This record gives sequence, C-alpha cells and structure tokens, in this order.
Amino acid sequence: MKIFLWLVLAIAVSVSIFGFSRVKSYAPVYVPPTASAGVLRDLKFTQVSPLDEPYRSEFDNCDRNDTFQGVAMNGSRSCNDDHNNLRALIKFPNGTIMAESKLGLDLDGSWKACRSPGHTDQCATWFTWNGLPEPDRYVDADKFPYVVIPVAGLNRVNDPTFRNKTGVGKGDLGVVVYKDKVVPVFVADGGPHNKFGEGSAALLQAIGEDRCRRRENGHCVAYKNTSVPDKVIVFLFPGSKISGLTPANALQKIRVEALRRFEELKR
Repeated sequence: MKIFLWLVLAIAVSVSIFGFSRVKSYAPVYVPPTASAGVLRDLKFTQVSPLDEPYRSEFDNCDRNDTFQGVAMNGSRSCNDDHNNLRALIKFPNGTIMAESKLGLDLDGSWKACRSPGHTDQCATWFTWNGLPEPDRYVDADKFPYVVIPVAGLNRVNDPTFRNKTGVGKGDLGVVVYKDKVVPVFVADGGPHNKFGEGSAALLQAIGEDRCRRRENGHCVAYKNTSVPDKVIVFLFPGSKISGLTPANALQKIRVEALRRFEELKR
C-alpha cells in the first residue's frame, strides 16, 4: 500500500513539474499547435529534447518582468508590449533547432528602411550579397523571407549566446511553419539578445499575415507593425549556409535545400 501511495505521489509531482498540456513550456513530448498538426504529423517529436530550459525561461522573464538574465530591459528592449511567447526551444537528434514563438516584423533592408526608416529600422542587414554596392548589398525584407536571431547585447556588444547554444549562424537555412503554411527561410539579420521571433515582411506575407498597408510604385511605404502573437514555429539547420547566393538565385536555392532538410526530420 505504501509503495502504491509513493507511486501516486511521484506521478503527481511529475505532472506538476513537467505538465501534460500546452499551458506549460515543455511537455514530455512536444505537441504542436492544432492548426499546424497536419503539416508536422510525421515529425518525430518523441526524439527531441529541450535545448536549454533555463536559457529559454529568460525570455519568459522578459515577457513577465522586462528582465533578462537579471538585467532590466528598457525602451526598444522591453518585452512588455510584444511578448516573445517562446513556448518551446528544442533540439532534434541531428542538431536541428526548433522554436515556437511569436513573429514580429523586421523591415531591415527594405525600400522603406533604406529611405524612410522608423525608430528601429535599419537599411543594413547582417547578411549581405557579395559584390554589390549599397543599398543593393542588403537583403530586402520585402522580397526575401528571412528570420532574425538574437545577436546584439547591451551597449552595442556582440552576444554569441544563442549562436553558441544552437550552432546557428548568419546565412543558415530554416523553415517557418504557421498553420498549414511551410516557408523556406534563411538567417539574414540579427536582433536584441533578449528578443526571439522576428522575420521579414516577405515572411509574414508568405504565412498569410501581410503587414503592408500601402504600396506606391511597387514598394510598400506603410506597414501595420504588429506581431503574429504566437504559435509560429521555426526550424533552423546549423551549418547549412549556402555559398554563392545572389539575389537572383537565393529564393530557389534556399527553397530546395531548406525543404530537403525539413523532410529529413520525418525519416
């Protein structure tokens, strides 16, 4: 009888710690959002493991308290009005990184960012096309679906934490899943070290969440700068950068290789 009671108590403690629903950050087996379940049904989530739960939880701290690793985040660093909602940060056996979060809008490299930038917009992108002059050397957020990873620490200091933990770097490929949409991407920009879940205007358009409010002469000149609040899933493939990418060949080359790696996760 005592053994049975201890067993019941152990199960209860396990439930309270790990959870068995999407309310908790992690479950013993990751459960994707219902709207994406069909697209992801063949992926082997029984084989994944948390990348670094204490690190992931720092993004929760920023959402709740505007602190990250014990430091207050203010101004454009604040998470209070645009939560990361980083519900999962996990790793597949082959090294693929997967995260579920919100998706904010990045305009860097776009026509507007280069000619009429907002407070946080920049013409330059972290990834650049070789051999082209400015501003053509930067990745146009309106034309190329790309994602942003955390790289910028406080006081303009480089923060390699995310790259060191994941192996993901500039130019690496990925796939973004939202509902039933599957969009090949690459890492073309870097953002604040305490923010996760940001992508180009072209990416939001590709997942059915276009933020362009007005176009003139083929360029978007006004945006609705709001995030997709949650349930956006990104797969990132460390060490997958393709050499020789150009504005002319990038979409096709990224699509072929990123989707190939995504399909490998189903085997």
